Amino acid sequence: MKHILILVFLSSLLSARPIEPSPTDQQIISYTFNEQFDQAKKLCQEQINSNPNSPKYYYYLINTKMMEYYQKVSELDPEKRDEARKILNKEIIDYCEKVLERFDESKLNTENKFYYGTIYAYLARIYGVDASWWSAFKSGKKAKSTMQDILKADSLFYDAYLILGMLEYYADRMSGITSFIAGVLGLSGDRDIGLNYLKISYEKGSLTFGQTALTLIEAYSSLEGNETAALPYFEGFLNRYPKNKRTLNAYCRTLMNLWNIKKVESIIKSDKDNLVDDYTKARFYDLTGNSALAIQYGEMALQNERKLYRGGGNAARHIIVFNSWLAGDYLKMNKYEPTLTERYKTAFAEAKKFEKETKWLRELTIQIAADKPVSAIENYSKSKPDFTSLKGFEDEYNILIGSFYFKNNVYDKSEYYFNRSINSPDDRGRYTAARYLLDLYMKQTVDKTKVKNLLKIIDNIDNSRLSYRSKDLEKKYNL
Repeated sequence: MKHILILVFLSSLLSARPIEPSPTDQQIISYTFNEQFDQAKKLCQEQINSNPNSPKYYYYLINTKMMEYYQKVSELDPEKRDEARKILNKEIIDYCEKVLERFDESKLNTENKFYYGTIYAYLARIYGVDASWWSAFKSGKKAKSTMQDILKADSLFYDAYLILGMLEYYADRMSGITSFIAGVLGLSGDRDIGLNYLKISYEKGSLTFGQTALTLIEAYSSLEGNETAALPYFEGFLNRYPKNKRTLNAYCRTLMNLWNIKKVESIIKSDKDNLVDDYTKARFYDLTGNSALAIQYGEMALQNERKLYRGGGNAARHIIVFNSWLAGDYLKMNKYEPTLTERYKTAFAEAKKFEKETKWLRELTIQIAADKPVSAIENYSKSKPDFTSLKGFEDEYNILIGSFYFKNNVYDKSEYYFNRSINSPDDRGRYTAARYLLDLYMKQTVDKTKVKNLLKIIDNIDNSRLSYRSKDLEKKYNL
């Protein structure tokens, strides 16, 4: 009897092992996340033809279509984007619903239930993008119950936590009518639980690494403005899928935002497949003071403006105009200046009006980008022009020098300079100062009075990214 119990126990362990993708599955996954969509779809369809009674390769095909969807949307003409997105949404919705009609969930094993339930989650996401909220939450609720059933049957099926994490996190981010509908259907979420579930899937899942990494990148980088927290997920994803151009360029932009310019330089130099896009190079050369290449790549970026992220074209024009002015190429400057947005026109007019101050800040930027030591930056700062009557220039200096000290772990000086700009009239400057102070108070333990003051400022800024991240401060300081 004892031996029988041992065998039963061992059998249960074997049946509960995490599902490992087959070589064919791995090839599909690699094609998909390396943005080789045609190869991925072809291989999926071959497997569907061979195994039409399993949801597995429908799941992989829909995953590929979803990845391709975001690329297609980003490349649409802005004036046609909404209409074209509706068409793409309908194509995926119709396909998902047609696939789901093929299967009876009660007849599926645990692995196939996962594929089936994830298709419901994909359907929920596209319904959400389409603003069809009732359908989105109904599909999401079905996906959630399926994943919960999977974990009851097999507690080691860690990939199920991807869908549960997404539903918890995104439901917590909703407000207004969408939050009401979610609540009616029992889909109220919890940010902390959602992030924890996503991390379980990322660390222990065997099927969903790529999608989980991208979800964590989106959560931390786009939705919470916590780019430092996003870095390990960027790096983990790109280690496996180095040919994903969209993610690689987002990673480079994030590194530049965090002043890790040397790493971007290394990526550009080793880019044998020409994956780093022209806008990323234009911004890199702008930061490092190479005006000729900044202009060259800025113009090249505008040749394919549709493929730039939203606002990328306007930023590229400003890079061209500003660097043409610095280089004395007034013909090119005059060509592009009329195409600047009002914000960039105002900024450029200020730069020309206060040329000495602008060029001094430009040199400070170049030195920080060159990773000069603290002593060199402090020595250069002794020649700082008098910005007393130039609030915008003073704020720009405070943000630059504050971020420099933060990167070099000189937190007391970093805090001092960000506090000087926390009440800046410029929304971007105020947001940046608050974001860095939030990071500082999370890294260190400071007096609660400072934290309370920052939380009040964040409330006044009324920025959803800061508001969500401020929950971490409240938790840490028991406020």
